[in-house]
Amino acid sequence: LQGHDLAALGIPGEADYVAQYCRRTGRASIPAAEWEYYLAFNMFRLTAILQGIMARAMQGNAASQEAIDTGKRARPLAEEAWRQVESIIAGKI
Repeated sequence: LQGHDLAALGIPGEADYVAQYCRRTGRASIPAAEWEYYLAFNMFRLTAILQGIMARAMQGNAASQEAIDTGKRARPLAEEAWRQVESIIAGKI
């Protein structure tokens, strides 16, 4: 979605997404440091899911023809998640 007009696509911005999440869960807010942790955690979670898709594709059990391409997204996502963690550790976020 990078480079697309998310608002035109009806996709909320990050601040709007967090605000909606807080309303729906009854939270007043989420501290920025916690939010950054949640993002990193979920990037690693999605990486594991993508690895599973790749494994099934390699075994011939893929649910779709695009499974290998989908699985190839695991490494770049894991690398981005690790950069996020490094930024958190370094106190940059």
